[in-house]
Amino acid sequence: MTADLEIWRARAVRAGSALFDHAPTAAAWAAFVIGAAALIASVTASSPPIPGLSTLEAMADELPEFSASVAGVGLMSLAVGLYRRIDTAWAAALVLLGFVAAYAFTRHEHVAAGALCVVGLGALLVTRRAFYRHAGLAAMTPSRALYLVIAAGIVAAMIGAILWASERSGFADAPWWSLIADARFGRAGRVVVAAALMLAAIAAWSFLLAPARRSPMPPAPAEFDRVEKLFETAEALRPEAQLAFLGDKSFVFASDGGACVMASRAGGSYVALGAPLGRRASWRDALARFRDASEALSLRPVIYAAPPDLLPDLIDLGFRVEKVGENAVVDLAGFSLSGSKRQDLRTARRRLPEKEGATFEVLPAGETGAHVDELRVASDAWLAQHKGGEKGFSLGDFDPAFIARGPLATVRIGGAVVAFATLWTTPDKRWAAIDLMRYHPEKAPRGAMDFLFAETLLWAQHEGYKRFDLGMAPLSGLAEERHAPLFARMGRLIYEQGAAFYNFEGLRKFKEKFAPEWEPRYLAAPGAWSMPIVLAEIAVLNSTPVKRDA
Repeated sequence: MTADLEIWRARAVRAGSALFDHAPTAAAWAAFVIGAAALIASVTASSPPIPGLSTLEAMADELPEFSASVAGVGLMSLAVGLYRRIDTAWAAALVLLGFVAAYAFTRHEHVAAGALCVVGLGALLVTRRAFYRHAGLAAMTPSRALYLVIAAGIVAAMIGAILWASERSGFADAPWWSLIADARFGRAGRVVVAAALMLAAIAAWSFLLAPARRSPMPPAPAEFDRVEKLFETAEALRPEAQLAFLGDKSFVFASDGGACVMASRAGGSYVALGAPLGRRASWRDALARFRDASEALSLRPVIYAAPPDLLPDLIDLGFRVEKVGENAVVDLAGFSLSGSKRQDLRTARRRLPEKEGATFEVLPAGETGAHVDELRVASDAWLAQHKGGEKGFSLGDFDPAFIARGPLATVRIGGAVVAFATLWTTPDKRWAAIDLMRYHPEKAPRGAMDFLFAETLLWAQHEGYKRFDLGMAPLSGLAEERHAPLFARMGRLIYEQGAAFYNFEGLRKFKEKFAPEWEPRYLAAPGAWSMPIVLAEIAVLNSTPVKRDA
């Protein structure tokens, strides 16, 4: 008996959790449908005009219909706020549903419609806790798509008004403006005008008073100290966490301070990079607070390059997730240069020392300062050949303070640095990774990068690191099946046909030399239709150099 009780209790808990999770979406749809029904009903259910009334007297008699149409447009507009769990939208929806219910019961004695509104009121009251976000009405601006749908509903209502007026005798010979101005023919038309004016007022109010998108405040020095301390307690720490100190990101901390999200603004988005830094138990709270912080700035919350173990939290928090590429990860325990597929690497490792006199060296973290000038010569030559500038956000740049945070692998010929790579490592030696890769186009011989990579992997293996991350191959590994989502099919097309803009396939083939495992990376954003916009914003963000004080 006790076991049965526990089972039923567990089922009740799951049901309550599901109700809490899905209530905002259900409320948004219900508000939109009931609002549309109220708008159409206020037009098509208009009673015949009372004979002998002037236009002003007729309008006074039509006040319930005016109010119902305005309430209908209001309910449809509140769908965005309800979906976003905003408490103000919940309260406004209660008031408007109450009015529509009273209109249905008293004006037209429509019991079914009134009962539906009462059920909606009850459902909103029961799920009150699901609407916990505090925001003003200005934060609930309908999207362009929603404006168009509401406008389409008003057009449908106008058609209904014309059909209603056409049933009145004499309408065929009346001028067009009688549909609004005439006491007899304009009863339904004026209701539609009231709805249109309501939508115009919402649009104007949203345009004039909606909060402007704001950028996050740059982090204070004390916040960098907090992040440094998180490195000591971080679980599942990834090497790219070092990008927190690049200088282009702000931080959003979990309520207990046990984890943080690092993010930068990109257009209309607030883009976080990878998984939160810190204790695993605090990740979800950090992500939730990041989403709240994004909404407070009127920005779209985005997670870029999210690893697979972050997906459950992202889905629970209402993000839409799409695959954007794969990271090449080498298992160092089984790494070897033997085999026919590693012939090019073995050749480069043998030929460069023998023929070119190349030497390989790893400078420890903090000891790159004395070599900055010669490293800069190779870096500047590489940038000049590629006709580009420094990158940012998901890739480090040539900043002496930043590259000093980790080891640095170099290839020298005749004592001069001809190629180098900055390295990231984790304190527990679970991970090592390559960040910045540069070579001198004129001084580095063919195979220099193969030599650099092979030696770096062997060094990491010798130092006891478990896995080595060679970085992402963007848009690779996307689904090819006919059931694949549209985003994946578009990404696959860009991957295959976009060689003129970026060598997607060449990058993957280079990393394939090291026999990596391919680990998926994901993009998370609130809605599917925003994904292409988000990708474009991230592309700009990744190509924007970090701004530092001189």
